[in-house]
Amino acid sequence: MDKRGYRKKWRKIGIKGFLCLMIIMLLAACNGEPEGTSSSADASEGKSDLPQGVTDSEILVGFVGPQTGATAIYDSSRKAVESYFNYINENGGVNGRTLKLVAYDNQGEPAKTVQMVKRLVEQDKVFAMVGNVGSSANLAVLDYYKQTGIPVIMPGTGNKQLMDPPIPNVLGGSVINYSIEAKLLLDYAVNQADAKTIAIAYQNDDLGKEGYEAIKEAIGNYADVEIVEEVNFLQTDVEFSSQAQKIQNAKPDAVIVLSTPNPAANFKKALYRIGANDITYIVASVGGNDSNLFELAGEDVWNGTISAATIPIPGGGDESDSLKLFVERFGSDHPKEPLVGVSQSGWGSAEVFVEGLKRAEDNLDWPSFLETFYTFDNWKDSIYAGVSFSEENHYGVTSLYLTEAKDGKIESTSVIMTVDPKTGEVTSD
Repeated sequence: MDKRGYRKKWRKIGIKGFLCLMIIMLLAACNGEPEGTSSSADASEGKSDLPQGVTDSEILVGFVGPQTGATAIYDSSRKAVESYFNYINENGGVNGRTLKLVAYDNQGEPAKTVQMVKRLVEQDKVFAMVGNVGSSANLAVLDYYKQTGIPVIMPGTGNKQLMDPPIPNVLGGSVINYSIEAKLLLDYAVNQADAKTIAIAYQNDDLGKEGYEAIKEAIGNYADVEIVEEVNFLQTDVEFSSQAQKIQNAKPDAVIVLSTPNPAANFKKALYRIGANDITYIVASVGGNDSNLFELAGEDVWNGTISAATIPIPGGGDESDSLKLFVERFGSDHPKEPLVGVSQSGWGSAEVFVEGLKRAEDNLDWPSFLETFYTFDNWKDSIYAGVSFSEENHYGVTSLYLTEAKDGKIESTSVIMTVDPKTGEVTSD
């Protein structure tokens, strides 16, 4: 055979081979997948029904709050959440799953909070948010919470806009609502401190304004009591000379301060420097119920400050098992952190979240998980005095008691008072 015939023969074989290969591929497409690939049926059988952030062995949880910056004192909350999660993990996890906290530092800035929450939801794919710190920070991202439906459990705020009217996927606040608390502090000033003239000093943001407006609304309920001065400031302010001078000039019997810790400390130092020390100094729980204030303001300055708390103080007697565990475990993990105030709120937030997981069992799709919290009816097995939720009540924590700074310690000075968020009725334990 010559070369021309040889090439012709192989050209015919090549065409036949190509046609055979095409037939094989068509048959494979009709009858099955080539070995080594997964059919659509196989893929669906292996597909997980678990929500994002949940595997058979782990649950991812998001947290955003200040670790540095002007409100870095609030980082105790993150440390407490992590401490409680570690305790749970060491004791078998929740229904066989361990908890992993993914936390970012927003330096107390709302704009950074938006970026970080989106990162947690869209990139890290967390299952839920627990204890996110700050009123303005949480309000900045509230629309995104609503849009995504991500469970937001016990955010670190008492701002009413996150609780009333109820938002399906936002449950509770790690402190009592600011309006409710402000009215109770006013009542203390009038009926226990015998104040006839009141001054208000408030942080000019979502935290301070809510309590300020509540006091302005409630003052009319008290005969012969008047507001004689109002001053405001920013969370980042460190100089309070002008505000202190205005308060001194007004000569109030009491001043109610609605702020975070640093301004509350600096404001009282300014009053102390000009000798305005005979004014009853009352501070909202978010700014006053923390033993760090003795260091921030100075012990002599801070002594005598009246505040409030949503959680019993360690060493006060009749301590719950949860409070004892908190003191033992968190105190061991973070021996330099205070055992009152922000750290307690972080621990309590984590307890409420974990209890929700336990009750949900394996029903962890977001709607089912959120529905579980409606079974909380004055639940007392956490560090809080009691936690309740319903479709109409997303406050969660509605109990507090008054405290006084004395000899370098925060001491309780009243029984526990519980407020009905609908009626405003106060009952005492």
